[in-house]
Order: sequence, then structure tokens, then C-alpha cells
Amino acid sequence: MESVDPLLVAYLPKDIRSSLFPYASVSLASLMLNLVIGYILSSLIGIHFRKYSTAFGNRKDFSRLFPILMLSVILIITVVKASLALALGLVGALSIVRFRTPIKEPEELVYLFLNIGLAIALGAGQTFAAITACAVILILIAVSKKRMARSLQEQGLFLSISYSVEETTSRETILSDLKNILTNHVLRMDLSRLDFSNSKVDALFFINVHTAEELDSIIFDLNKKFHQVQVSILEQNDISGL
Repeated sequence: MESVDPLLVAYLPKDIRSSLFPYASVSLASLMLNLVIGYILSSLIGIHFRKYSTAFGNRKDFSRLFPILMLSVILIITVVKASLALALGLVGALSIVRFRTPIKEPEELVYLFLNIGLAIALGAGQTFAAITACAVILILIAVSKKRMARSLQEQGLFLSISYSVEETTSRETILSDLKNILTNHVLRMDLSRLDFSNSKVDALFFINVHTAEELDSIIFDLNKKFHQVQVSILEQNDISGL
């Protein structure tokens, strides 16, 4: 096993040496190098996540957690690999710690696992393997995302519709009227929210379209069908905070 630099410990009293370096197995130079490499890799993963991820959430703020996660796991693995007793203690400590922040998007969880996997490799001393794996994985993900985008040739949009209705309007016909208009122009349509009051309807759809002309046709048909309609269109990548 690696030992601590003797020049660092030589001038310390014996009691302090035994307290600060009980196992004398952590190379500080190696640890610092892996921390720097881990920070660089996690920053690259964050840039990749913000550019290629389609997760519905604040990708910019979420990616800022990657360096913290990476550096923390590197430190834990580097220290724990020095002693079986520390490894058993870590298991006991983690059994009482619970992270209750929900991960709503599977893609977010995948990027977290990527950070953890690379951090474990760096902490275990597999520096070259971690760098190579990070480069290969990010390149493959980017290539697959671009190929998927070219094959689909569609644009994801959030379509918000709000219009006034008469009090006698049947609730059963509201959703069918909206879907009948949208299905004539969109490739895919998912209803995210529908609010109905006595005099107003608010609906939010996630739609996929080929061209801007199809959006013009949707707006034209909505204005023709409904009274005082208000339409808002938001690109998925332009959601506030992303």
C-alpha cells in the first residue's frame, strides 16, 4: 500500500502522527491529483448534461452539484480503501443517512451514476481508466443524441391554451375539441394539464411538430374555433432556468 510522504510526518510529534495518520496509507499527492482531475471531469459532464440532456428541470443548477458529488466520493473511496475498519464504519454511517430530495427524471439519475462511477475509479487509483471511460461515454452519448434528433426531425414544444367558454359548455366536449384541432397538425401530443372553471379553460400540451407553418395552422384553427383564445408556445430547451 502507498505511504504518506515521510517529509510531511517526520517533524510531527509521535502522538500527533498516530492521530493524524493512523493508517499511513493515503498519498496526499495522489489524492490532490485525483481531486483536480475529478473536478475537471465533473465540469465536462455538467456541460454535456446541459447541452444534450432533455430532462425537464433546472439543468444549470442541477449540474452544479456534479463537482461536489465527484469530489466527495473520491475522498470517501480514497480514505476507505486504506482500512477494512473504515469501510465497515462507512456502511454503518450510510445506513442512518437518507437523501430525501426526489430525482424526478431518469436521465438525471443516470448522470449522477456516471459521476459516482468515475469518482470511485479515481478514488481507487484507476485514473487513466476514469479519464478514458469519461471521454468515450460522453462522446457516445453525444453521437447517439444527434442521431436520434436527425432521425426524428421533430421539435418539442409546450403549447399553453387559454380561452373563454359559456357556462353551459359541456365538460366532456372541451378536451375532445382541443384534441381534434391538434391531431390534424402535430406528430405527437401529450396533455400535461387541463383546468376548467365556469367561464375559462386552461390547457397545457406537449407537442411535436415539423415546421413553424404547422404552428401557424394550429393558432389559426384555435382562433376560429374558440372565443378570446390566448396561445403561448415555449420551446423545451428554453424553459425558465435551464
